[in-house]
Amino acid sequence: MIKKKVSIIGGGIAGMASAISLIEKGYTVEIFESKKNLGGRAGSISSNDGFIDIGQHIFLDSYKNFIYILKKLKVMDRIKINQNLKIPIIENKRKYYIQSNFRFFPFSIIFAILNYKNLSLIDRLRVIYGLIKLRSFKQENKDQKVINWLFENNQNNETINKFWSIICKPAFNQDLEKISILHFTNLFETMIFKPKKSISICYWKEPFTKLIQKEFLNFLKKSNSKIFLGENINHIKEENNEIILIGNSKEYKSKNLIIATNLENAFKITKNKITEFKYIQSSIINIYFWFDRKIMTDDFIAFTNSDLQWVFSENIRNNKNQKIVISLSDAEKLLKVNNEKLIKIFENKLRNEMQINKKTKLIKSKVIRSPKATQNISSIKLNTSKKIHFIGDWTITDLPNTLESAAISGINLVKNKF
Repeated sequence: MIKKKVSIIGGGIAGMASAISLIEKGYTVEIFESKKNLGGRAGSISSNDGFIDIGQHIFLDSYKNFIYILKKLKVMDRIKINQNLKIPIIENKRKYYIQSNFRFFPFSIIFAILNYKNLSLIDRLRVIYGLIKLRSFKQENKDQKVINWLFENNQNNETINKFWSIICKPAFNQDLEKISILHFTNLFETMIFKPKKSISICYWKEPFTKLIQKEFLNFLKKSNSKIFLGENINHIKEENNEIILIGNSKEYKSKNLIIATNLENAFKITKNKITEFKYIQSSIINIYFWFDRKIMTDDFIAFTNSDLQWVFSENIRNNKNQKIVISLSDAEKLLKVNNEKLIKIFENKLRNEMQINKKTKLIKSKVIRSPKATQNISSIKLNTSKKIHFIGDWTITDLPNTLESAAISGINLVKNKF
């Protein structure tokens, strides 16, 4: 039996997760997305080359809520899952690996670190000791910064720079000096310790819009649900026991509303519903390079002692050409650098550190900036009601912004409130 209609503002991961969960419970939904494509910060933009993702995303197979979405849309066969933990790392033009062929927790992690020869044996044992301490950690000072906790637990500059930073910086989109111990411990507990699984890194190698959008629209159609792409809801008001959604040129009525935007837009839409909030925004810059030949055999590489951070590959045109993506986390200092200069700087770094010869030609390049990629909340007060609810990765204040935290927010709301 079809239940009530629920309106959702925002077609990102949180909005999609709530829509799928509501439809599974018999509701119909109508979604309002200001952009022409779904996915939010995980989505794609249109270009002369088709769709290009706003940023490169990887996730773990322990992201059970995000994977729930992928399974419901029947796209898991288009997701690449590395069954064994393997992270290539380059330092000073030499490649190392954090890898293990063991698939049972915790041996997979232990042996991966023991095999990581970019650290001395003593420092590898330091990292294992740090993970043991982290697993048994009891929260005392949630405002303590991770960098201080690491030094207090026998870590040094080598282990921090060559292990903890390359793992944590892209996950949190912040340097260790800014990450709270609360987020740090909760991430490891939720994604690694609690699932008790080998770390399997997953990712998609086609644009998110191409992967998800068609399947999601079909999913909505089968449930008699609607989506309004390109419709920007500027404001809402409550009248006569109804919620009025004020769009660009039209008003919509609803009995139940879920706001699935980022914090800034949620505040603009409902100023009186969000008060007393404190947060830190961090940016991500992704630089795309198209080369005329294959220069990278790995799907991704992390770098230590380098501004490159993480580099991802994508093969096109029967492996004759290759698209490379440099993903720069916590990139506030680079936001004022113009695109031409950014491209020149990082092409030189890429050629130097990956030893790309001069015969390899750069065909084209593109810079995608996300100044408000993540929003880490330190405190917030939401004046929620029975009719208006907020979701989004920023509402899960004890975890960093991830695909999983966005999915959790949408799925848990439907589970607990509908």
